[in-house]
Amino acid sequence: MSQQPIVVRYKEDDPKADRWVLVQSVTFMTKAGKVTVPRGYTTDFASVPMLLWGFFPPIGRHNRATLLHDWWYDNRLFEEVVGQRQARRLADEQLYEQLKAVEPRKPIRNYCMYLACRWFGHRWWVN
Repeated sequence: MSQQPIVVRYKEDDPKADRWVLVQSVTFMTKAGKVTVPRGYTTDFASVPMLLWGFFPPIGRHNRATLLHDWWYDNRLFEEVVGQRQARRLADEQLYEQLKAVEPRKPIRNYCMYLACRWFGHRWWVN
């Protein structure tokens, strides 16, 4: 089964660097249910400090995983159903599953990206 392409436009007028606007909505099937990221949503894909871009580039084959993860965090998906902690855990686990699917030959990088979200993601979830 082929996946929907991710079509974005660079957001040149955004004061924050490296942000992209979704031109077409993208739908994902997740463990928690169907999730649609709507057209017009703004993402930076992977939020990685510039110092680490050589190891963890902000854009790449993992765009699909990070787009879903950004949307999930920004909208606290499923929080009302399963609670805050479990909803965030589901988001991070789904990120990891998506990363493994698109980058199976990079297990260490995938796991490090997952761990970074587990360790530092709470700051974004609670804001």
